[in-house]
Parts: sequence; C-alpha cells; structure tokens
Amino acid sequence: MSTLIRTLIHSLLRTTLAWMLGALLAAGAAAQGWSPKTVELFESLPVQDGGRVKPTSTYANFLLLRLSGKTSLKLEDGTSLSHTQWLLDVMFQPEKAAGYPVFLVPDSDVLDAIGVGHEGKKKRDRYSLNDLKPGVMKLFELAQEYSRREAKLRSSLEQNVVTLAENINEYGGITGRMQLASIPPDVSIEQDPAWHSPEELFSRQRAGETLPAAHAAMLEDYLELAKRRDKSAEFEQQLEKIHGATLRLADARGEYDKIPLEIRYYDLGLIHWSLYTFLLSFVLVAFTWLFGRSRALYAGAISLAAIATVLLSIAIAMRCVIRDRPPVSTLYETVIFITAVGCLVGLFAEWVQRNRLAVSATAILGVVGVFIANGYETLDKRDTMPSLVAVLDTNFWLATHVTAITIGYAAGLFAAILASIFLLSKLFQISRKDKSYYTSLTRMTYGVLCFGVIFSTVGTILGGIWANDSWGRFWGWDPKENGALLIVLSQLVILHLRMGGHVRDFGIAMLAAFGGIIVAFSWWGVNLLGVGLHSYGFTSGISTALNTYYIVQAGIMVLGAIGHLIELSRQQSQVPETVSFASDGQGSAS
Repeated sequence: MSTLIRTLIHSLLRTTLAWMLGALLAAGAAAQGWSPKTVELFESLPVQDGGRVKPTSTYANFLLLRLSGKTSLKLEDGTSLSHTQWLLDVMFQPEKAAGYPVFLVPDSDVLDAIGVGHEGKKKRDRYSLNDLKPGVMKLFELAQEYSRREAKLRSSLEQNVVTLAENINEYGGITGRMQLASIPPDVSIEQDPAWHSPEELFSRQRAGETLPAAHAAMLEDYLELAKRRDKSAEFEQQLEKIHGATLRLADARGEYDKIPLEIRYYDLGLIHWSLYTFLLSFVLVAFTWLFGRSRALYAGAISLAAIATVLLSIAIAMRCVIRDRPPVSTLYETVIFITAVGCLVGLFAEWVQRNRLAVSATAILGVVGVFIANGYETLDKRDTMPSLVAVLDTNFWLATHVTAITIGYAAGLFAAILASIFLLSKLFQISRKDKSYYTSLTRMTYGVLCFGVIFSTVGTILGGIWANDSWGRFWGWDPKENGALLIVLSQLVILHLRMGGHVRDFGIAMLAAFGGIIVAFSWWGVNLLGVGLHSYGFTSGISTALNTYYIVQAGIMVLGAIGHLIELSRQQSQVPETVSFASDGQGSAS
C-alpha cells in the first residue's frame, strides 16, 4: 500500500510540475508581431480608467475578459496573443485585429436574430468583428429596444443581444484610436485629477486651444507613434520616448509608484497558484483518510495548506499596498480575505488538535473560497481594484468595521464546514466507535464559534457607529444590518444552548451548519434584495450559486439527521435485556 501511495504522489507531482512549466513558458513567450520590449513598455504605461491610475496591462486584461471571457486570445492558426499584444493590435493594427475571434456569443440564437450566419461554429463560440459586421446595424436596433426593459425582465436572448452590442461599442471606442487617458495633467499648471487622452488633446488643439508645452510635446509624440505603427524598430523607439515622458509627469504627481507592483501582482498570479496548492493539499488529505495514518501524507497536506494560505495572504498584502487600503473594501476582496482568515483559523486548530480534521476543513475552505473568487472575477469581468463608492472611501472604517465583520463571517463559515464534516461522518459512520473523533470536531466547532461571535458582535457595533457617522443614524433596520444581527444572534443562541446543556455534539453541529446559511445570506443574499443602503457591488449571476449553497447545506443537515437516527436505532437494538425480580424472589427476564 505504501508503494501505491508513493507512486500516486510522484505521478501527481510530475503532472503538477509539467503544468507549472508549461504555464511559465507560455507567460514568457515572445510577442507575435511586436518586440518583447514594445510589449513590456506598453503594458507598464500608466492610464487612468475607472477612477484610478493603473497599468495598461490591467486595462487590457479586463477589457479582453469582458469581450472574450478569457484573458488571452487564441487565434485560428493555433497561436496565442496576450491581452497586451491584443490591445496593441486593436489600437495600432486595427485591420488585423478585426479578424480576431474576440467576441464571445453565448448562444447562436443571437446571430439568427441579427442575420449573421454561423455555419461550422458551435452554439457558444467566438466571432471576429469582420464576422459580425453584416448584422451590426440590426444588433444595435435590437439592443436599443431591449435596453428599455429592466435587466431582470429581459429574456436570455435579449440580455445576450444587449451585452454583445455593449461589447462591440466598447471595442469601437478604442480600435484604431488613441482614446486611453494616458497623458497625466501637468502638475505645475493643472490641479484637475483627470488624465487626458491623445484624441482629447488633439481635439482641443484643433479647436484653437493652446496646450501646455508638456502636453503639446506628448501629443506630437503620439501622432508620430501612429505613423510608425508598421515599422517595429521605430515604433519601439517612439513608444520608449512616450513612456519616459509619461513617467516623469506621473511621478511628479505621485501616481506611478504602484504601477510596477500591480504588474508584478498580476504576473505572479498568486491567487491562482494558491488554488492549485489547496487542491493538492485536499488530494493529500483525502489519501490520509483513504490509506490510513501516514505521517508523510499528513505533513505534506499541512505544508501545502500552509503554503497556499501564505500565497493568498501575500496577494492580499500586495493589494493593500497597491490601493493604500485595508484588506477588505470590495465584495471580491471579502472572498479572498474570508478564505485566508478561515484557513489561518483552521491551521491553528490543526496545530492544537493534530487530528487531520481541521486541515481537512482548511483544504476544503481554501479550494471553495479561491474557486469562488476566480468565478467572481470571471463573471464580473471588471477591475477588482476599482475606486470606491463614497461611503466606503474611509480607511478608518474599512480597517475596523468591515475587517471585523468579515473575520466573523470567516469564523461562521469555517464552523459550518467543521459541522458538515461531523454530520457527514455520522451518515457514513466514520470512526463510529471512536468517541474522541466527534468530541474533537465538536470542541473545534465550539471554539471557532466563540472566536467568531466576538468579531461579529464588535463588527456589528462598529457598523452602527459608521452608520451614525455616514448617514446620521446608528441603526435603520437596513437588510445588511439585519443580516449582521442575525449572525450575532445565531452564534449566541448556539453558545447559550451549549452552556445550558440543551444541545450536545449533534445539536451543535446542526445549528452551526445552519449558521453557515445565515452567514451566506448576510454576506451575499441581502445584496440580491436590491434595497437598502448596502445594495452596492456586483451581484449578477450570484443568485444561482447562493441558492445552490443553501440547498447543499440543507441537504447535509438532512443527511446528518438521517445518520444520527440510524445511530440511535442501532444503539437501541444493542441494549441488553434487563432483568426484573418478582416479589417471590424468583428472577424473570424482561
């Protein structure tokens, strides 16, 4: 058996290393049509978009994700373009870019509606601008009609038509044009925080306005860049000149220092690597349960879970530095922060108990949490480090209320995972004769709830203080406020029932598992209600995932109850016959 385990581990490691090597080679591949230096200069060119200054590579990454559903582009000849290479082609080689299959059409019914053929294509496929040109006018006519309806009232076809029209319109705003706000204001002249695009400055100059000397010079440089688009060496030289001038202006305003770090953040892909490491940890944990207690497997599982948590924590820290913000300021960041905190709690619990239970829950939480974060990014298709809405744009409250309440979320969800393991163990009769197994699970669940109720309570109170400061009232029965209160009350009920002896191991597990549903509702569900002062942030596509979680968690509770009833039935059937004694002193069995 040990030989089999070693063979499986070696095979898994070889596959993982081969995948990592392939990813690194793909990331280092030379640009198609553009020199590597040109791509490097262009991706690090700062632009203002969405209210903040970011690298062009970040802008290109999320733009391509919105249009294509991917962050790189695979061409029909089998070659691939990075998002930066693609944007270079779109802006400076628009004729070539028009032939790239970049627009994702989720259903061919859209093409039927606008009169575009799709022979030889899949029902869900990608099309080039040239493919869609015959139906563009009809597309925009239909989109104008459908957009008059509320998004939630549109059919799938209508929503797909509107989305495709929006994507083509956004693409048209940059193809063959220099519309990106890539020219910083001159700090010695302008106080306006808004950056300028070359086209904007060109229009102002044509209108007779005298531009500042720095801007006039940069505009000339951009016009020269457009002229040299077909001469690779000259284009690179001109882009380097623009890059240097932009950096000087941006540095004078203190708006470039975080650009290299953001590029590094996306290049490293720490969050994605943490997912693969959590998955590998989960596999090793599964082997420890399947093939007995192996110290090597156990050590490997803990090490990988710890490495994955460290990778996730480093990614969060880098985001904090890039944004000059605490770790939680958007819905996306709550996902990765809650996952990291929950995994840290799990690793600490495993260090205390050393019984494979907490590390199992840690691996599960890590995989699910990072998978949700990646899914959120794919569904939203927007920059995950945007400028904040005004009510959130306060570092003090982000560092107190939001951070505290999300730690409470993390504890509640981790307790729900431990409780789910308890209930499923009851169903499958795992370690049925080992009482310490279930005692350890109950002790960890109870301890995590005690930890969580502190942060949930403090976070809720701080939220009221924030509400009083922002909106002039401490409590307004807003759905988000009610959700936070539900978490506090649910956790307090469990602890009080436990202290009063009204529930024991099984009761705590059932209540903690249900507590996971309450946390999920407070975290995401209230946003779907569409009412209240907290209904901001991306929620599209979340309803199905959230309802799925409700059903799965409720199903685990039902299965756990079935397992508990089976165990009680077995115990009753194994009770030995009692002996009663008659008054005459003769014993009779009953």
